[in-house]
Amino acid sequence: MSIEEIPQGSEVSIISKNEKKAREIIKKFNLKQIKGISRVTFKQKGNLIYAIDEPDVYKSAAGTYVVFGEAKVDDMNQRIAEAQAQQQAAAASSEVDAAEGSTDKSPEAITADLEKASLNSAKPEEIDENDVNEDGLESSDIDIIVEQTHVSRAKAIAALRKHKNDMVNAIMELS
Repeated sequence: MSIEEIPQGSEVSIISKNEKKAREIIKKFNLKQIKGISRVTFKQKGNLIYAIDEPDVYKSAAGTYVVFGEAKVDDMNQRIAEAQAQQQAAAASSEVDAAEGSTDKSPEAITADLEKASLNSAKPEEIDENDVNEDGLESSDIDIIVEQTHVSRAKAIAALRKHKNDMVNAIMELS
């Protein structure tokens, strides 16, 4: 097969003669291929890392591994320097945002905003103490609800009426 016959965009891996010979020898040694490994890294002194993406990994009966693939050198010192540069750039941009007057996102400010929102949305309905009619309700039921839930007598009566004299549901609503 020549280069002209390979369709454009297809992934073709060309195996060298030495690698081809090594693979044939591995077949003779009955090494087992391990599938599902996406990356192998070897670490050397000085934070130098050799990485092999999509390797062919074989395991011997003794527990040693044979790895085939294209090794790429990763210098950890260079990566650390790049990460520090990115952090410094992010810190500088956040200082610029702070100088422009962005909102405070401290935990205390967030808590205060949440409390303010909950107070605005949950306004209890006002029940006039003089308009409350206890007709058809047991006074002892009202007293028990007031004692259990620590609400006003008017709220206890309103809850009892809403739940058709069901004390349990009235207490659950008020507590």
